[in-house]
Amino acid sequence: MHHHTQALAIAERVAAELAPGTLGIGLFGSVAAGTDHPQSDIDLFLVVDTGAGTEVRQVEGRMVTLSRKTRDDLEGGLAHPWEAVTAVGAWRRARILHDPDGRMAALQARARAWTWEAIGPEADRWAARELVGLAEEVHKIHGMLVLDRPRAAAANRAVLVLQLGYALAVSGRLTCESENDLWDAVADAEGPDWAAAWDAAAGILPADHETGCRAALALYRHAAGRLTPHLDAGERAVVDTAGALAA
Repeated sequence: MHHHTQALAIAERVAAELAPGTLGIGLFGSVAAGTDHPQSDIDLFLVVDTGAGTEVRQVEGRMVTLSRKTRDDLEGGLAHPWEAVTAVGAWRRARILHDPDGRMAALQARARAWTWEAIGPEADRWAARELVGLAEEVHKIHGMLVLDRPRAAAANRAVLVLQLGYALAVSGRLTCESENDLWDAVADAEGPDWAAAWDAAAGILPADHETGCRAALALYRHAAGRLTPHLDAGERAVVDTAGALAA
């Protein structure tokens, strides 16, 4: 595991260099969890008052991603459903490298005690709104297939493949240590029909373009069946229309 030892050493050295200009630094992702491979990037979160953003560096042949976030940004990871799916698990496995006022340790403690009950109603509403918003992609896929515009249909299909996974993860109250784990977690939770359709839509299984697009539409119908109880009457009309097109 030389690559892991090297990654930890790089993370600690970069953190020590950047510490004077930050309010805290944490190592996240696969390196923090010990599941990294030689090409894994080294994810460092830097707590700052201003100047949030992302910077990527190359250090000793390894990619180091520096995500500068404010305290509000970090708090949001435990408060917003779409972030909590991966943020909670990431915080639980994070290695805190610089924490002068103890705020990062406090956030990690909150993540380890966190449950979906804290934001349950908001989580269901977010997932429902996401489904409604994605109805547009269903209309676009249907239209682009009719117009024989395969690239546009493929782009809309990709949107469904990725974003429906997050909606069902929130609805299913899943948490993952990283986005890399999300797709398998959703497939395991939703069962073989979802998994087969996702694999075809994402290109894992051999399928022609139209079959892949129809698999993405099947994902929408599956998600609609799961999220219908959280839709109001107006939202239900939008989703039902999209579902009819998807069928």
